[in-house]
Amino acid sequence: MIKVVLIGLAAVFAILLLKVGKPEFAMVVSLSACVLILLYAGGTLATVIRDLRNLFRYVALPDGYLRILLKILGISYLAEFGSALCKDAGQSAIGGQIELVGKLAILAISMPVITSLFETISNMSW
Repeated sequence: MIKVVLIGLAAVFAILLLKVGKPEFAMVVSLSACVLILLYAGGTLATVIRDLRNLFRYVALPDGYLRILLKILGISYLAEFGSALCKDAGQSAIGGQIELVGKLAILAISMPVITSLFETISNMSW
């Protein structure tokens, strides 16, 4: 975590310095820092996926649910990343649209789980 904070702080200081003389390079530094932080998080993500698989073994849930969960996580991170980049570039309307489409995509992907939940509830005898 310390490495991520240091990368972020170094990028912020570089961006502040570049905005004065070379503002066109500030966005490149920002994007580069985001990619570096994302690559650093890749190792952590692999650990999380492994742990989720182990948890799903303890609970009798179909493997498809894990795939759906991982897709939802991926969509949420990509939408947040893209939205933040757009907002940093001064394009908050585009960033908001990315967030909206991400939420709709999550809803669409989660429909099998929601349908299964409603089927389970409707089959319960009260």
